Amino acid sequence: MIVVEVLAVRGGDCLWIEWEDLPGGRRRRMLVDGGPGGAKSFPPALKERFDRQPESERDFELVVCTHIDDDHIGGLLALLTSPPPGFSAREVWFNSMRHLDLARDVLGPRSGAHFERLLTDSSIPWNVSADGGAIVVPDDGAPPVFELPGLSVTLLSPTRDGLRRLADVVRGKWPKETGGPGEKAADTLGGRHPAAVPWRRLAAAQYTPDSSKANDSSVAFCLEHADGSRVLCGADAHAETLVRSLHRLQSSGRYRVDLCKLPHHGSAGNVSPAFVDALDCGHWLVSTEGGHVIRASSSESAYRQNEGRNPSMRAMARIFVDAPRPPTFWFNHRGDSTERYEQIAEDYGFRVRYPDSPGGIAVEVRAGRVSRAKRP
Repeated sequence: MIVVEVLAVRGGDCLWIEWEDLPGGRRRRMLVDGGPGGAKSFPPALKERFDRQPESERDFELVVCTHIDDDHIGGLLALLTSPPPGFSAREVWFNSMRHLDLARDVLGPRSGAHFERLLTDSSIPWNVSADGGAIVVPDDGAPPVFELPGLSVTLLSPTRDGLRRLADVVRGKWPKETGGPGEKAADTLGGRHPAAVPWRRLAAAQYTPDSSKANDSSVAFCLEHADGSRVLCGADAHAETLVRSLHRLQSSGRYRVDLCKLPHHGSAGNVSPAFVDALDCGHWLVSTEGGHVIRASSSESAYRQNEGRNPSMRAMARIFVDAPRPPTFWFNHRGDSTERYEQIAEDYGFRVRYPDSPGGIAVEVRAGRVSRAKRP
């Protein structure tokens, strides 16, 4: 059994994951990213989640900082700067500047350098699963598998090339997060109402891959529980990297996962047709508030201009059209960009699930069966 709680951290990612090491056994947990914030700015949803967690149960098998973007690393800066009482971690995964093939005098982005200092000053083991080296998919052979009590973690991203590409932006050129290609207004929407959305035309629209070097360095992986449940955590990884790793895991056919956290908040540049085709999955997690979207009752041109708000309609269309079964989408926020899918789900035969409370949504995967979990 795996429970994935996707906290409501605005446009970022923060996954609080728990599992049983044995049927009916001890609860273990890991934290993947911390949402936006800073050393003195604890994300409210993460703080509230710790407040609900007994101090005696704030130990984590693993904390993962997937990459350097603020909407992922910010809350982890706060966590390590002022850890809540009882917090501990057996290991942190984070690829810092020391893991790049760079000159020693090259400084990293401010948040990454700060996080590196916090880790160095702490007693938390850092990348010990890789003997202190980079958490990275090797150039050859099967993707590496790391074992936690009752849970296997199969690494899908990054590659060594993905880490090396950081060199250009590390040298004082680190860009602000822009969402990557494919996030601007689409010209393929027709009609004034969601019922008129041309799903197949959207799914067939030209795919433009994400070119963000920060996203290409994302740590993404597949979790597999002892009961056979599988959860893919896509971070902001490039679809091409994920697909190559999935094909190395299974050379033919679709790779079964029970639940997939969409890469890069469901953006059009990270959910490619090939990525959807590589997976046998019926449940898809979307982590984003998406921002303001003009509702479908507005003019057609206004609706088109807001198509690009995550989750992108082109990304969702690729899943709806190409997935092997009618999908269920799980959202951690209610808002214009997520509620627009509720208006059309019944007409098109897919399902949507929204959080019962503002703090996020929890999904349980038990022996391959996916259902809503009660948040503590």
